[in-house]
Amino acid sequence: MVLLVSGIIFSGSAFAQTLQEIEIAISSPSYNYGENLDYIIIVEEITGEDAVIFITDTIGNKSQLYSIQIFESETRIIAPFAFDSIIWSEGIYQLELHYSGAVSSTEFTIEDDGTIGIPYWIKEISKLWTTGQTTDKEFAKSIQFLIEERIIFNSSPGKELHIPEWFKFTTTWWTNNQIPDTIYGYSLQFLIDERVITVPIDQKSFSQDLSSDKTL
Repeated sequence: MVLLVSGIIFSGSAFAQTLQEIEIAISSPSYNYGENLDYIIIVEEITGEDAVIFITDTIGNKSQLYSIQIFESETRIIAPFAFDSIIWSEGIYQLELHYSGAVSSTEFTIEDDGTIGIPYWIKEISKLWTTGQTTDKEFAKSIQFLIEERIIFNSSPGKELHIPEWFKFTTTWWTNNQIPDTIYGYSLQFLIDERVITVPIDQKSFSQDLSSDKTL
C-alpha cells in the first residue's frame, strides 16, 4: 500500500511581518543657541506602543532623549527647553526614532551665530526671584554662573551687589517667554556695563554640576 502525502509549503516571506514605515521629520537642519528642537513623528500604523527617540551627540555618545505614546499618525514635539552653549556643543547631532520595531533617523547641526541660550534651570530660579520666593543674593548666583561660563561679562565688578527692583519686570517677561534668551542676555549685559547692576568680584555662583544633564 502506498500512502500519498500531500503538503503545502509556504515560503518564509509569507510569515514575515512587514515593518511599517516611520519617519522623524525635523523642522530645520540647523539650530542656534536659544532655539528649541522641533520635530514630527510620522507613523503608518498606530500600534499603541511608545515611540522612543535617541540622540547621539557630537562625539558619538548615544542616550535616550524622549519617549511618548502615539495616538495619531503625526505627532509634533517641541522641546520645552532651548539649546544653550553650556550643555550643547556646536556640531552635528543624530536623532533616531524607534517605533513598533521600525527605525528612522535624521541629523541636525547646532551652530553658534552669537545668539544666547540660557540654561533652563536659571529661568526656574529667576521665577522664584521675581515672585519674592528667593533673595537678590540667590538670584545673583545665576548671574555669576553666566559670567563664569562667559555668556555675559563683568569687566568692572562692584564692591557690593545691587540689582534694581524694576529689573524683575524684565525678568518676568523673559520667564514668561515674552522675550527670547538673546534679548534678555543683552539687556543684562547692558545693565552690567552701565553699572546699573553691580556684581561683586567675590560673588558666589551655582555649581556647574546643576547643568550637567542634557534636557530637551
